[in-house]
Parts: sequence; structure tokens; C-alpha cells
Amino acid sequence: MPSLRARLVNLALPLLGVKAFMSQPEKMDARIAKLRRAKPVRPGAKWYKRLDIGETSSHGFPVFTFAPKGGAKPGAPHLLYLHGGGYVMPIAAVHWDTVARLCEQLGASATVPLYPLAPEVTADQTLPAIQSLYTELAGMHGAGNLTVMGDSAGGGMALALTQAVAASGGMLPASLVLFSPWLDATVSGEGQDEIEPKDRMLSPSGLEACGTRYAGKLPLTDTRVSPLFGTLENLPPMAIFAGTSDILVVDARRLVEKLQALGVNDFLYREYEDMFHDWMLLPVPEGKRAQAETVDFIRLHHSREAA
Repeated sequence: MPSLRARLVNLALPLLGVKAFMSQPEKMDARIAKLRRAKPVRPGAKWYKRLDIGETSSHGFPVFTFAPKGGAKPGAPHLLYLHGGGYVMPIAAVHWDTVARLCEQLGASATVPLYPLAPEVTADQTLPAIQSLYTELAGMHGAGNLTVMGDSAGGGMALALTQAVAASGGMLPASLVLFSPWLDATVSGEGQDEIEPKDRMLSPSGLEACGTRYAGKLPLTDTRVSPLFGTLENLPPMAIFAGTSDILVVDARRLVEKLQALGVNDFLYREYEDMFHDWMLLPVPEGKRAQAETVDFIRLHHSREAA
């Protein structure tokens, strides 16, 4: 059974408005337009006191960097974090908090791009822009010192990015971390409709609407949009986290099944009973445990790469 704090958070999730956003796709464009009129959330003031935080726009969109005061620990990894939000919603405070905590725990530096959102910009433009940023970071830090991470849509983008890097012959990161990843924009996984009544954030119809806006002229089956259908061989070790009250647990399970069918065993899969979408980002006991497992996973594969 989830912790009391997790159960209370789950009860409060509808107050965030994400379920309403996802359950009424016919109103999505108007709600996206309203989101665009608001300024994106920036890191909280406490993190500016505890970390060195910078911002650039050299790639045509804001890119934030995090580092411990005085710099990252010698030999520490560099994190590239891609935030969730269905490809249409901006970064949220929990994303900044998660990245900052991971930097503190690992002594690591991090890069967080506020990548352009759909429907204004679509996958055929967004993914190459993120790949260009990745290439720049690989040149600065060494690909073997990088961990690519993401939650929800950002988890899908993280996997699609890594597949694109592999297809281009680029150097791969040391590891890949996926929190509640959205991997199939066709929303064709069996079992999602049965889970949906328990999911207090997402709905299949809303995901399909978001996916269509991000895909643009691409088919929803295109691997840039639905990396579950892409090549899964010869990729970095993955850590995959999901919860059984999240319709996207179906995508996570399908990814694990595909990896196992290919004979890939260098991955970590953690499925938490009765946990909701993106619980790994929240200050609940289960989220803290998942972040501790993430830190251990990154350290293990970073040190292996360094060796």
C-alpha cells in the first residue's frame, strides 16, 4: 500500500487541472493558448542559494545549467534532463526540484532545456535541436559522462534522442533514466482503458491529442514520436520507473518486454503498486526511494563507463 503522504497527494492531483486538460481534448488548443500567456516557471529561489544556476539561449530556446557551488565533484556525471508535459505544457516546479536534488546527491552538474512546445513546434524540429544540444554537451563533458533523463513525454524524448544519436553513429551516454515514460503516441497499448479510472492525471484521448500536436506531419508511429517502435538494441543501460495507477505503466511494461525479447538485461525496472503518474518527482517516501535508486543506478553505470 502506498504511504499516507502518497495517498493524500493522489487525492489532490485533480486540483492541478491536468486530468481536466487531458480529458477534454476538444478544449486543449484554448487551454494551450492560455498556458502560453503565462511565463514559464523558473527554479525556486532556494536553489539559487544552494546551487550555481545559469541560463543561455544559444540554441534558440532557454537552456538552464545547474552545478554545486564551487563546481561539480571531480568525475561526477552531467545530467541532461528533459521535462514532461505532453510536449505541449511547460516545465513545472517539481522538475526543477528533482534536477536540483539529483545534482546535490550526485555532486553533479545538469542541463535542462526549455525546448519549444507543440503545436507551435513539432517533433521533426524539436528532436534535432535537442540532439544538437546533446552533441554540444558530449563535446564539453564527454558522452561517457552523460546521463540522459526525462519524465513522461520527456522520457519518450530521452529514448528517441538516444535512438537518434545511435542511428547517426554518435557517442552514447553512460545511462538513460525514464520516469513514467510516454513511449507510444498512438496510445495503442492494451490495458490503458482499464487503468484510466484509477489515473487521476492522464487519459488516452488526451495523450492522443497531445501526440498528434507534437507529431505534426509525421505519423504517430514515427519513432521520433513513438520511440517504443524504434531500435532498442545497443543502447545504454536504462532505469525505468512506473506505477500501476498510471496508464503509462503499459508503455513501460511493453518496453521491458521488448528489451527482454532482444536478450537485453542491462536495465533496471521498478514498478510501484498503486502509484500514480510521475510520483518519482515528488517528496513522498516512494519518490525519495526512487530518486535514491536513480542515484545508485547513475553512479553504478557512470563509474563503469569511467573505468
